[in-house]
Amino acid sequence: MAEPVITSLAYCKLLLHAAKYPHRSINGVLLAEKPKSKDVKTVKFVDAVPLFHQSIHLSPMMEVALIQLDAHYRSQGLVIAGYYQANSRLHDSQPNAVACRIVERIQDHYEHACMFMLDNTEISLDCDEDTLKLYVQSEGKWKPQKCNGCLEKATLGLASSLLHSRAWRDLVDFDNHLDDITLDWKNLQINELLQHAS
Repeated sequence: MAEPVITSLAYCKLLLHAAKYPHRSINGVLLAEKPKSKDVKTVKFVDAVPLFHQSIHLSPMMEVALIQLDAHYRSQGLVIAGYYQANSRLHDSQPNAVACRIVERIQDHYEHACMFMLDNTEISLDCDEDTLKLYVQSEGKWKPQKCNGCLEKATLGLASSLLHSRAWRDLVDFDNHLDDITLDWKNLQINELLQHAS
């Protein structure tokens, strides 16, 4: 199995997505650098795209989002390589059938795809702990896997800084974009905030 590495940008965006909709289930995808060879030892997740907070099911809107993202990022040498989800209930951080189906669709195009579930009980303004639980496919099932050193060093500090400044208010997910197409799901303003903070 390829080891996942999550950049500060990717982690902060998915955490801000969860912070913006703490009462809802949310989901999104993680983008990785396209591998240069078949022998992949690490998958570096360089960005995240928040998708939905109203209905996270595999639906026509999910299909549209995945097609649009694939077309946009392929030219930049990036692939959709991961999936994240936070469930609406505080103590529920287990993947459901929807999460498994979506990540399996991603896996059809990228064999090293993995899934991250947010542990709602670990989310705090101070970001003392990594909130992500990694799941990989083994023997046809999605099983939890240890993810030691998945995050870049300064990630939790940057995430805490963004949460304290309430940067989640500016985050746009694909649902927001579908409601108002002038809202940019690429969240370039969050990219800029992170560049200035690091």
